[in-house]
Amino acid sequence: MAMKFKLWKGLWVLIILVLPEKILAQAQPERALRMSIEINAPLDSVWARWTTDAGRKKFFAPSSRMELATLGYMEILFAPQAPEGQRGAENNRVLAVQEKQMLSFTWDAPPQFPEIRKQRTSVVLRFYKVNDAKTLVVFNQSGWGTGTDWDTVYKYFTNAWSTFVLPNLKYSLEVGPLNWSDFPKNLPQGLKPAEVIPN
Repeated sequence: MAMKFKLWKGLWVLIILVLPEKILAQAQPERALRMSIEINAPLDSVWARWTTDAGRKKFFAPSSRMELATLGYMEILFAPQAPEGQRGAENNRVLAVQEKQMLSFTWDAPPQFPEIRKQRTSVVLRFYKVNDAKTLVVFNQSGWGTGTDWDTVYKYFTNAWSTFVLPNLKYSLEVGPLNWSDFPKNLPQGLKPAEVIPN
């Protein structure tokens, strides 16, 4: 009986020690969408462009709201007149704010992905002063699920952030504000994409 107990005890110790290592060996690194863009504008101007309603209207969307405080309400509305749930990034929250350094918030998938839209990823923006007239913005989006739908949404946002949002931010500060009067017809074309940083 004592021999059997020792054998079982040895097996359990082996399972406890080996199983986590096996799981960790098979686990994939946490997926994150990372990119950066350099803007010929002072840090103060780039920060204000992201953190004020008037600033965001010049590059991000025709209507938006952001309570710049932890768990403050946030929405970015690409189609403000559409029914609720179809207007853009709705019912999100600011997570953290470091003045002119870092802004973090939740982000939802677009309406064409209804199941994933119920979830939230998190975005972190970091702002670096390169010199008095140049700013580097580094973007990070994490909290991705797994599966085909999540892969599709990941690809969607790779394109949306790198070819639309961040280049439009740069354009708005270097050239002028976007014209939302006939969205998306009047938007600038052929902008250089943000640099996607490989995982």
